[in-house]
Amino acid sequence: MGRLRAQVSVLSEREIKRVHRASLSILGEIGVQVPNEHLLSRLRAAGAVVDGERVYLPEALVVRALESSSRRHRGRSKRRKSPLQVTNGCETTIIDYPEHRRRPGTLEDVLKGIVLTNALPNVGSALPVVVPSDVPSRLAPVEAYRLGCLYSAKPFNVYFGLEQAAYLMDMAAIAADAKAISRRDLGFSFGFGIISPLRFAPNDLECALRVAADGWPVGCYSFVTLGATAPASMAGALALSNAERLACLVLMWLLESAGADTGRFSGDPCIVEPRSLSVSFGHPNLTILAVAMTQLSRFYGIGSEGGGLALTDAKLMDYQNGFERGLGAVVCVLAGSSIGNAGILGADEAFSFEQLVLDDASISAINWLCRGIEVTEESLGLEAIREVGVGGTYLVHPHTAKYLRREFWDSPLFTRSSWLDWERQGQAAAAERAHQEVERILAQGYPPRPLVSAAVSARLEQVLQRAYEDLG
Repeated sequence: MGRLRAQVSVLSEREIKRVHRASLSILGEIGVQVPNEHLLSRLRAAGAVVDGERVYLPEALVVRALESSSRRHRGRSKRRKSPLQVTNGCETTIIDYPEHRRRPGTLEDVLKGIVLTNALPNVGSALPVVVPSDVPSRLAPVEAYRLGCLYSAKPFNVYFGLEQAAYLMDMAAIAADAKAISRRDLGFSFGFGIISPLRFAPNDLECALRVAADGWPVGCYSFVTLGATAPASMAGALALSNAERLACLVLMWLLESAGADTGRFSGDPCIVEPRSLSVSFGHPNLTILAVAMTQLSRFYGIGSEGGGLALTDAKLMDYQNGFERGLGAVVCVLAGSSIGNAGILGADEAFSFEQLVLDDASISAINWLCRGIEVTEESLGLEAIREVGVGGTYLVHPHTAKYLRREFWDSPLFTRSSWLDWERQGQAAAAERAHQEVERILAQGYPPRPLVSAAVSARLEQVLQRAYEDLG
């Protein structure tokens, strides 16, 4: 089968090398702040120049880290490529349909989100769809992760910090043993971002060391904001974001050399709207930057990670929403980059169950597009063409019956009916059809049944109670 063949690029080879040199200059002349004595000691031993908490990374050190990461990527890239999948978003508020009322999320929403993600084939891994507000904030990640251990049929993770790490690692170990899967395949990991410009948070570094020491994956990313924490010029923001990604890569290389399992090194930029200074996730400049970051990742031999594409600033499931998501998704496919978390409305402003199922259907269409065209003796249909001849019809031919089912992508969320049929069916818009799909999935699967034994559930409950005693 001939898959889609194209590659979008925005930088020439000369421009890629100029950005690379600029990023090395930033790391060598300005440096990064690394407030952790253990990592400072290891950086100094590796050849970095350390002045207090400021670390200047020479080119030779960056190159060594890149070579190590490139070897690891080559080993992993030999695995069979699977269809594109996404992770759902995790927000503080959720949208009720049809009122479109934004409210704080709850544990019930987390549980419903798990049921939905279990049922959606193109959501390959899961997060709590919201940060539950009906439990103490310090306990919210632990409460949410326990639900994931109990009910999620997919790799499940949660955003957390240093004070929750020990309890979550205990829960994750219980879940991995109960499900007889590796720690990487379970989905639990610690991801943290460099605080732009060029600073790491002490608690993040300490948490990364503890998680890595316990055998769990860690990952690091850059999240610059053009015009606020990065230059407003596209090239300047790209150079800074790339420098931060390289700094993350060096730290991950140090953890790898100590036996840690490290994850992705991505860049996920946003931009400020100049009149209000609000943050934008759907601006076309971000798509351009994501393509450029993908090119740089490929230049370094560390995969094709770009930024979070296929997101929107829209607050409704409207034309802006579909256009911004669609534009980013198509460019993502052609550039070989990643797609941002599903189900988000606005710039990390709310989560929507309806948006989640729409995003799942959209990923299905993207994967369909990426399949290309199957060219075989049978699919060419020469025998059918001979039999129908000139002026005939293919409607009743067996070849049509066989292939129309195979070649026609369909989803209950996208209307393909005539206008008259659409009127007879109630004139439902995409958001309403998405809500009907949400209701159908929840009617079949909510409340869910635990996927682990009562004994495992009791052990998870014990960890939760210990967290309440310590943090509550």
